[in-house]
Amino acid sequence: MKSLYCDICKKEISTPVNGRTVFFIREFDVCEPCKDVIDAKLRPILRKHAPYAADWYEHQVVSLIERGVSTSRP
Repeated sequence: MKSLYCDICKKEISTPVNGRTVFFIREFDVCEPCKDVIDAKLRPILRKHAPYAADWYEHQVVSLIERGVSTSRP
């Protein structure tokens, strides 16, 4: 049996359900609590930015995840 670990907090994700308890964002596996923190950090950034661009949004999400992976916390 394979184990799946969050790339940010390094905790094991028990009974992973895609899109509900685990999120696969590019090359990262992110658990639900870490995804919630990233979304909360991203919300004020999105509100200040105009106009919206999909590539800019992806860059913001990935940079927040990479920062979380480097510090081992979201």
